[in-house]
Amino acid sequence: MTELHSILTDRHYQSWPSWQIVYEWEDELSFLLHIPLRNTPSLPSNLVYSTFKRFDNRFFKGYMEYITRPRKKSESGLSLYFEMHMKPYRCFSNEASIIPVLIDFWLPDNIKVLKKMYAHCPYLLVTNLEVLHFLKEHQFRNKLVHFPMTLPSRYQLNGDEVFDKKYDIVVAGRKNSILWDYLLRYEKQHPDIEYLHQVEQNGELFYRSNQTGIVGKFQSREEYIELIRSAKVAFYATPGMDEGAARTAGFNPVTPRFFELLGAGCHVLARYPDTVETRFYTMKEISPAIMSYEQFEEALTDSLRSEVPVAKNAVYLKSHYTYTLVDILNQIINKG
Repeated sequence: MTELHSILTDRHYQSWPSWQIVYEWEDELSFLLHIPLRNTPSLPSNLVYSTFKRFDNRFFKGYMEYITRPRKKSESGLSLYFEMHMKPYRCFSNEASIIPVLIDFWLPDNIKVLKKMYAHCPYLLVTNLEVLHFLKEHQFRNKLVHFPMTLPSRYQLNGDEVFDKKYDIVVAGRKNSILWDYLLRYEKQHPDIEYLHQVEQNGELFYRSNQTGIVGKFQSREEYIELIRSAKVAFYATPGMDEGAARTAGFNPVTPRFFELLGAGCHVLARYPDTVETRFYTMKEISPAIMSYEQFEEALTDSLRSEVPVAKNAVYLKSHYTYTLVDILNQIINKG
């Protein structure tokens, strides 16, 4: 029987906003599984090691360390670790005592290196079904398990919840160029709508209203959640859609922002391809893909005129909260 004895976390040094939801997943799973959080290990910081590491990664893709550094096996079981990006070199996250949860995967050109670096991990938990199939096609020796994206249960939506919807639309985070162009076109025909979007001023990010100007930064996790809860409509696109395809190597993962927007009681106008990933999340049922301006105009007009879909969103989200991942982990633990 496999023993999962801890969850490794980067919170002792990593404060970038993208990691905040990871720490919420860690907190919830730690509580539900009754296992502690432990800080990720520090690598040697001396000049000789740092020079060797840079040389090895640049010219040998980590093979020198792969050969010279012994694999560690934990005597007290395995540790879960949310791996934001797979690493094409040796490090703690691809040791034999780690079960990595693969979040972003943009490195298909390094597939042979990645396959070797992670060969000793007993399991690879993969959040994206497209990536899972890709790894299977390349015959990874690990046990590959689908570990879907989820919304932390602290944001669980009640069907009768009421929000103060101050704004018509919030464009949260990075803009999708197609949806943004559609919105600007729509604004010309409907100049009274109010939307917030992110702008950069003097190296800092702010949210700006098209009607009243800068309204704030909304940098903390709590401020961000309050921001999206204040909008009637929100936009969403999978990261590999449109201009994002080059950045993601063609993969189109469904990200937690989709669930966050639904959990905020928003109508969500979305762009995404029809893939095994988007079909798994039954996105068409809750937010049909926008593929033309005419479709966008009709959907936005209807959304602004109707009540917010809190009850509908609450039903959809029941199967997408983080507590549902416990069953997957228990199956791994019990099978060994």
